[in-house]
Amino acid sequence: MKPLSVLLLIACLLQEVKAQKDTLPSKEEQEKFEKVDARRRRDLTFAYQTQNYSQRSYACPPFFDLGSPKKWYILSADIIPEFIIGSERIPLTVHLVTRYMVRILHDNEAEGDSSFAVRTPSFMPGAVVYIPLDYSDAESPNISYMGISLFHHSNGQDGPEFKSDGSFNLYNGNFSTNYIEPSYHFRRRKYLMEPVSAKQQNPDRNYKEFYGRAGLAFHFGTADSLKSSYGKKRINLQLGYISVINYWNEYLGRRLSNYYYGEQYRVVFNATYITGSRDKGLSGFEKRINAEISYYWRIKGSPNSSLFASTGYYGSDPYNIYYGNSYFYFRTGIALGFFIAPNIK
Repeated sequence: MKPLSVLLLIACLLQEVKAQKDTLPSKEEQEKFEKVDARRRRDLTFAYQTQNYSQRSYACPPFFDLGSPKKWYILSADIIPEFIIGSERIPLTVHLVTRYMVRILHDNEAEGDSSFAVRTPSFMPGAVVYIPLDYSDAESPNISYMGISLFHHSNGQDGPEFKSDGSFNLYNGNFSTNYIEPSYHFRRRKYLMEPVSAKQQNPDRNYKEFYGRAGLAFHFGTADSLKSSYGKKRINLQLGYISVINYWNEYLGRRLSNYYYGEQYRVVFNATYITGSRDKGLSGFEKRINAEISYYWRIKGSPNSSLFASTGYYGSDPYNIYYGNSYFYFRTGIALGFFIAPNIK
């Protein structure tokens, strides 16, 4: 009986050892698991970060968008919803964009504007594919990536593009074009030696980000009557600076939450230069260059909204058939987008 008990005990011990061996991964398997986990975290973080540096939407109330020949608007808005296709299992990210630019005009009987007209709004549906180039892991302070954009731009009108005197038909003139734009993007992050807040106690430091993009847009399928004046190529440049703070929520001087990163503000510079031949009096440098600088102050507690102010010069107004207009402008209001917020580095 004793020998049988000993044999059963040995068999149980061997079975337990075998079970442990089956559940514990080998060194090679563990390394493989770690690589897969790191790659998935990197891909998911990349999808988040492409949102952080995409274009902001904005809306301006009456009298807060000034400078255009229309003087002021009831509402001026550039709405850029983005639907993101990206995950921990996809090495690239796709943004599906349904951009809509609108200006609601104040009544002006001399120009035929009544009932708070919306003259030729811009519809700009499209998509952008982002492909990482230099991005080793999810904690990389510096990243670079490529973008490929394909967009349509039209105003939903079918009237003649020009009036009988040869000027642009801004009432119901047809406008339509398409473009494809390859672009290069980068982000550089620098951690500060000292915290911005004197109350800072968490060891994770505040940081600044410098980011940018350079793209060349090729226009095709432009309305026949507009091809000679609109321009076939556009050089697009952007530079941005973001201040990110590691802080906490408090009440009566007492900390209520864990430390977290949140965007404080960002400054963005955009410029466009139109190349190639252009007629209709649009060939001069002052008719080819657009430049703008904007300041965004994120509303604390909101990951998607900020107050903003921007000023710049349109050599060629980007609002569809209005591209013959040139003017300096100033606008302020509320901006929407994916700002750097808690749990999104």
